Amino acid sequence: GLGSYTHDAVSLCEMAGYDLTIVETVGVGQSEVELAECVDMFLLLLAPGGGDELQGSKKGIVEVADVLVVNKADGEYEKVAKKTASEYKKAMGLLRKPVGWWGKKSSESDGCSKENGAIDCAPAAPPVLLISAKTGFGLEELWQTISKYREFTNSSGNVIEKRKKQNRYWMWKYLRERVLETAKNNPRVKSRADDIEKCLDEGLMAPRVAAGELW
Repeated sequence: GLGSYTHDAVSLCEMAGYDLTIVETVGVGQSEVELAECVDMFLLLLAPGGGDELQGSKKGIVEVADVLVVNKADGEYEKVAKKTASEYKKAMGLLRKPVGWWGKKSSESDGCSKENGAIDCAPAAPPVLLISAKTGFGLEELWQTISKYREFTNSSGNVIEKRKKQNRYWMWKYLRERVLETAKNNPRVKSRADDIEKCLDEGLMAPRVAAGELW
């Protein structure tokens, strides 16, 4: 999951002059989805045979991903990996990102479409790539995709706006955590909490009303 100081650690690495910071997390829960509020690019690494999970636990994390990568495209897993990538590509067509989510380019190039006088070179949906960490297949294409994303978001100013939103997100999250911690340590709240929790357990009070009583 995402640690409470992960965002601070990422900011510290950037201030220390590191050009690239990789944040790795394992899982598909809400804390992993929250990682999107901590990074410039959210890359989701998938194992072959995970297409069925599109309707399950991975749905939330897939929706926030900027790039999807299916690993193990080699040996006995190659066919399964290709099938998994194909399934995700079809699904991504239904999860279209806003126009310009990669940014705008001032000159036209292959695969770009004009809109309002600007050139939008962003894909309509997150790219789904095939790689093999074992053989190195697809790694060059993956790095080119990462570099292209960075170039577009930087040149368009999208990354600046994204970081502004992220900073506001973390400010309010830290405030909520501090308020909750302060409330839990408040003697008056502590003295009433047990009785109110009993009322909740017995169905005598709704959670919203209970929160109001504690406040």
